[in-house]
Amino acid sequence: MDEKLVIPLFVLSQGIFPSSKEPLRVFEPRYKQMLDDCVMDDLPFGFIAANVNSELIDGWTPPCDYGVLSNAENISEQGTNLLFLANGKKRFRINEIIPAALPSEEFDDVFPSVDELVEQYIEEFPNGKLYLRAEIEILQELKGEIEQKRWEDFILSWSKHIFDMNLVFGGNPIDSENLSQMMIKEFTPYSELKLWDVCNSVLDTNDIRQKALCASDSEEIIDILETNLKWKDAQMRYINGLVYNEEE
Repeated sequence: MDEKLVIPLFVLSQGIFPSSKEPLRVFEPRYKQMLDDCVMDDLPFGFIAANVNSELIDGWTPPCDYGVLSNAENISEQGTNLLFLANGKKRFRINEIIPAALPSEEFDDVFPSVDELVEQYIEEFPNGKLYLRAEIEILQELKGEIEQKRWEDFILSWSKHIFDMNLVFGGNPIDSENLSQMMIKEFTPYSELKLWDVCNSVLDTNDIRQKALCASDSEEIIDILETNLKWKDAQMRYINGLVYNEEE
């Protein structure tokens, strides 16, 4: 873990995992500047979840510790918005946050241009940016590999959880056997990319997603997934019990 670089940070409510592709929309001046910088200099950016439990950085929401280095692809304009696809690549850890050149400011529905904001800081901070940046450290690929039976057992357990959820919440009828076969076909045999795909679908809180992102071994992640799925099953049984008692 010795590769270090400075990157722009795109701080969102929830992060992604390697191999994820997320459509994004940019309308704030700071992120328009970020996207321009990434395109002109052929740079990646850091797709990272917001850390809502930490102090603000000059009014800006700070990032969590771990994120995913991403490329901006398929950029297009839609009115005053910029649309693009974030293609997740390698995991990283933040070593040091570089604050934005200007503090956060509310603009209601009308945003100033990037150039207008740059004029406010360019003399004092000629190398400043409207967005947060960070010196980061690239994390190595996961060590180890999950035993195939354990992986298939988890996929089947996940399939059963989806089927049971559908019953509890009254979704469209689905066939349990067809669902299991479809998910086995989709997510097996095991690979690191499929592991990250499953994490993106199963893990739904930033705390638990951060634990997966910082893992060094695939065994750590399957432990996280299995524990999280058991918690979800217990939660669903509790909800089902409440619904059953109300119907009696």
